[in-house]
Amino acid sequence: MYKEKVFIITQNEIVNTTGGAITSFTDISKFLCEKYDVYAICYTKETRNPNLDERIKFINLYNYYGGRNTFSKAINLFIKENRPSIILFFFAYLYVNAKLSKKYNDIPRILLFRSRPDFYFAVHKKTKHLKDIYINTISQILFPSYHKLLPEYIRNKNVVCIPNPTKSVLKYINTDAENKKIIYLSRIDCWKGHEFLIKSFALIANKYKDWTIDIYGQSQPPELELQLKKLVKSLHLENQIHFCGVTKNPFETFINYDFCVFPSYFEGFPNGLSEALSVGLPAVGFKGASGVNELIIDNKNGLLAEEDYSDFAEKIEILINDKKLRSKFSQEAVKSMKKYDYNIIKDTWINLINETLSNKCTEQSKELYSVSEKYELFSINKLLSMQNSNMKFSYRNFAEKIFSIKNYYSNSCKKILTILGMKITIKKQLKENGSGY
Repeated sequence: MYKEKVFIITQNEIVNTTGGAITSFTDISKFLCEKYDVYAICYTKETRNPNLDERIKFINLYNYYGGRNTFSKAINLFIKENRPSIILFFFAYLYVNAKLSKKYNDIPRILLFRSRPDFYFAVHKKTKHLKDIYINTISQILFPSYHKLLPEYIRNKNVVCIPNPTKSVLKYINTDAENKKIIYLSRIDCWKGHEFLIKSFALIANKYKDWTIDIYGQSQPPELELQLKKLVKSLHLENQIHFCGVTKNPFETFINYDFCVFPSYFEGFPNGLSEALSVGLPAVGFKGASGVNELIIDNKNGLLAEEDYSDFAEKIEILINDKKLRSKFSQEAVKSMKKYDYNIIKDTWINLINETLSNKCTEQSKELYSVSEKYELFSINKLLSMQNSNMKFSYRNFAEKIFSIKNYYSNSCKKILTILGMKITIKKQLKENGSGY
């Protein structure tokens, strides 16, 4: 039986990393392959395949054409040879880089915004060209409040809101027990607020020496985790703050904790936080953090704090001292995540594709996007300055700025060779046994 072809195009890096992006890519691909002929497409010299459903056709355009074509030429040629019914671009800059031929303007496209939209446009300068090619396109956002953060030329067209799914939970935390353990599960990078968390907890750590914080996640770059460990040591918190690496079973990990902290400065849809809430963990986060302030409902399933060490520490202390409140928040946390149920989100995606292919997709109600501003978000300039300040973790001393060899990811799939201040990226070409450059 004939099935409509759906292309899902993603960036090179996420097929080789862990985190929310590859999880979402995998989930959406799996949703759609139940009804459509799904092609998951990337362009990279690396040969590692993501862990996709076996029904999905994974196409690495670089290898498919023997490295003879650029991404743009390759995707246009592949469309010609395997004409799809619809194309999903997982990131906006890929839409720009694809430079689709005008003869494909009749093919509908869905553009996924996996992050806070205004920040995405500020970071990816190439997206300024998106306006010129924004044709026959629907944009997908993660929360209704993100609608006003889109450029006007997108806001005035079809925009749909589909959040990330949260998988069904088999176990919940035991609110009768007290583990005296706090967890933060998220990638370690410049926007995730690990330094802020450590300095906040330092204000109250001596009062609660039997309480610990366990930090899980991949460090990008690896040097950032080293610097954070130095900070922990300087504050004499080695016995209370631990770096635990990457966990492959977040739900099994979460149930061993009393509550979670999530001091990220911005998110699209924070999967780590949604998973924590879904098992019943109360949470503490920033009022000004997009995504975080959507999932944490202040004084209902957790607490929201200002960007102030004392205030954040106070919120942690409230949950440490009030077991009854933690239990109340835990019940509400589970309830609050029901609307993000895996099957609900799957059906929403399938309905969107069905409606688009039948030319029945209309812009969602304006009322959906007329949400009031609960909190003022951290400014774009602040987030960009944090990105710039993160450069200090790239090198430990002046000599390394002249010559160094560094891992770009903790799994060493890339190395950065610096010679006389010039950076050269060396990508790992994996063999069948997973080794070798």
